[in-house]
Amino acid sequence: MSLPQIDKSTIDIQPFNWRGVTRRFMNPGELEVLLALAGSVQPLGVVEFGVNEGRTAKAILDAFPGIRTYQGIDVLPGYVTTKSVQRGEVPQRPGYLARRDKRFDLVLRANGSLDLGVGDLLACDVAFIDGDHGRVAVEHDTALARQIVRPGGIIIWHDYHDLGTVDVREVLDEFHAAGADIVHVADTWLAFERIPFQSVAA
Repeated sequence: MSLPQIDKSTIDIQPFNWRGVTRRFMNPGELEVLLALAGSVQPLGVVEFGVNEGRTAKAILDAFPGIRTYQGIDVLPGYVTTKSVQRGEVPQRPGYLARRDKRFDLVLRANGSLDLGVGDLLACDVAFIDGDHGRVAVEHDTALARQIVRPGGIIIWHDYHDLGTVDVREVLDEFHAAGADIVHVADTWLAFERIPFQSVAA
């Protein structure tokens, strides 16, 4: 069962200045959609699973000066991703583009988020899941996100597509079939789930 879709026109997307910013890992228009989704919850805290070189972290931190904490999680050099398509994506300089922002905290582990538990992470309003796209990692990162995102917050996943190279679509479709209210933004590889206010976050 594929996820229900919403059109990008229903999201308050603002222009983004790409000058000096790499477009690697994002399709046209996706960073703008990501920023709009993050902004819809007026975030004070963000956790990014798979921060890579910090491009997205810097964009979010620049866009929302009210953010107080931003944890960017990644692996140490030498990590071997579950999916072969990601083998060239292991960063050699994790988080370096956001390192000068005092709100940014780089969390590195040999196996990235797989080495972390809820106690290692701060409560947040936005969790962006874009790390290892194998089933185990996607399920693990989602479980962590659902425990740390505050009521009224949002979880956003990247790489929801049907190319068959990663497990994100399969896992999210299964979550949806089991009752999760996850939505795909049409013409992007982004999907999201809003955490209702009656939920209890860690």
